Amino acid sequence: MYIKELEIDNFKSCANKVTIPFLPGFTSIAGPNGSGKSNIIDSILFCLGFSTKKEIRADSLADFVSTYTRRDDASVKITFCDEKTNTDMSIERRIKKTNQGYISSYYLDGKASSHMEIFESLFKYNVSPDSYNVVMQSEVAKITGYTPWNRRKIIDDIAGVSDFDRKIEQATKELDIVENRVKDAGIILDEVNIRLESLKGQREEALKYQKL
Repeated sequence: MYIKELEIDNFKSCANKVTIPFLPGFTSIAGPNGSGKSNIIDSILFCLGFSTKKEIRADSLADFVSTYTRRDDASVKITFCDEKTNTDMSIERRIKKTNQGYISSYYLDGKASSHMEIFESLFKYNVSPDSYNVVMQSEVAKITGYTPWNRRKIIDDIAGVSDFDRKIEQATKELDIVENRVKDAGIILDEVNIRLESLKGQREEALKYQKL
């Protein structure tokens, strides 16, 4: 899966609605300092909800709205293409000013959605905030200084191996819970059997008494 198209409207320095196509393969965005290159990656991180406001250079939601217009709203829409099924999936995040201040809302394929639903949809394609789907410039220097073990973890994350490790760990935890429940149930069953034997003796005594 890859980003097919990025649509930015009144976000940061993009006062006008801009549509940026991403063709299969490699796409490079170049330009002089101050031309807004970094705002493109900021818009992607913002739309997916993968970074805090501080990480994409903003103190509040209002800072994402372009100051070149008088509008009180902004939006970023990302269209993904699944190469296996040749189908598109769109994720959009909108900002709007209300009486309570600026609020943001998410949309999945044009329908209102929650942040968690967005994460779950992306996680199916091994896209998550903890993965290395987006590598910032500052992280490149860190990776070069990592130990071989830490670099191996990054490769595992990219290859999707870590996802299986997490599933195995989760399954192991669930198995431990079930085993503990079985153990507790066995203890209760033993106590019930002891009580049953006691009641059995009492029953025999009661029948004998009744007969006499």
